[in-house]
Amino acid sequence: MNTNPDLPMNSHPTSRFTHILAPVDFSKPCLQGLSAAVSLARRSGAKLTLLHVVKHLPQGSHVVLDAAGLRQDWLREAREKLAEFVTAHVPEDVPAERVVKEGKAFDVIVREAGKRGCDLIVTATHGYTGLAHVLIGSTAERIVQHAACPVLVVRGRGENHDFGLAPRWILLPTDFSENSRKAFPLASALAADFGAKLILAHVKPGIPMTGEIPLNFTQQQLDALHAQAETRLRKFRTEHFSEELNTTTLVLEGEPHQCLVKAITSDEPGLIVMSTHGHTGWEHALLGSTAERVVRHASCSVLVVR
Repeated sequence: MNTNPDLPMNSHPTSRFTHILAPVDFSKPCLQGLSAAVSLARRSGAKLTLLHVVKHLPQGSHVVLDAAGLRQDWLREAREKLAEFVTAHVPEDVPAERVVKEGKAFDVIVREAGKRGCDLIVTATHGYTGLAHVLIGSTAERIVQHAACPVLVVRGRGENHDFGLAPRWILLPTDFSENSRKAFPLASALAADFGAKLILAHVKPGIPMTGEIPLNFTQQQLDALHAQAETRLRKFRTEHFSEELNTTTLVLEGEPHQCLVKAITSDEPGLIVMSTHGHTGWEHALLGSTAERVVRHASCSVLVVR
């Protein structure tokens, strides 16, 4: 039985979204994010704002003298291109406000979302990895790190721009903390709306493969620890989720972000919904963010709730 007063038994996820912000950079991955944003806006009747960010005009003596005129030309061209893009890719039954701003992409996106009272940012990731990721970074990860509202990072496959819009399964990690429960209502509502299987997962630390393990630490004790985690997870499921939902539990062992990414074995479209502790400054530099690492490496879309 659901004992969470914040979770209506017949809730619908899209009713929780009233204003969706979708960044647009005219790239192919951008179409995947736009498709998800349009789908959610249509389902929920939410206001949709499409934002294109133009980089600041470079400063320095090498820049043409008529910098102000050039800036206006760039902004005008960006507005025209955004209008054409919307006409080509956004259905007429989904009204969308078009906004062009200049600045650093992730900074402008986060600021505009807060300024406009958006309750969801939908963005795609270009999927940089390795050295390219180190050098270029990821706008999606930076949005996840700084945005005050939930962020849906859409990752599609090939030319199918609709991939991930109708998840058949939702993976919901929890460490049993109050913070992790922040993502529960939204994950439950999405599962109900899409008829998706909800997988409540817990990652317990792995046992170090060194001499640190006591000699009397038997396999039976390891099995007992795993069983305890499973029992607690099933209890958590009973306390926080409706019996009407198709839910299951999963106990994993190891590094959290690696376990969550490897847990994705289905070819069906799915979604990871998770909260972030929102570490900043030196704390963020030292600890990083499991959510950001999952966003970086997961093969499916990820919804992060701060």
